Amino acid sequence: MRSISKIRVSVKRDFREWLESTHQRLLNFPYTPRPVIVCNDGFSMSVQGGAYVYSSPRELVTNFTEMEIGYPSHYEELIRSYAETDEYTNTFYPYVPVSLIIEVIEKHGGIKKD
Repeated sequence: MRSISKIRVSVKRDFREWLESTHQRLLNFPYTPRPVIVCNDGFSMSVQGGAYVYSSPRELVTNFTEMEIGYPSHYEELIRSYAETDEYTNTFYPYVPVSLIIEVIEKHGGIKKD
């Protein structure tokens, strides 16, 4: 069994790799949203950053401090306070700290790899 700290490092690495791989695609198609993140337990959410979404910075970079979450597949208590409405699976979550996004991914078993 892997320790919690090793899982956290793995999730951080996987998230960083996801950001960098999606960043390269967005350089050519800047208005295209990043693909939905699907976690190992089936939880999914849109995570976006850039000039046209609720992120910090609002540029096309890979070192965001806050990003926008949209339309999670299930209610998630960790991000509840960021929701724009009480329809938790049908709303946006602006300016969510990246550290919290990583925590959500970690809670749901990491990013599912094909």
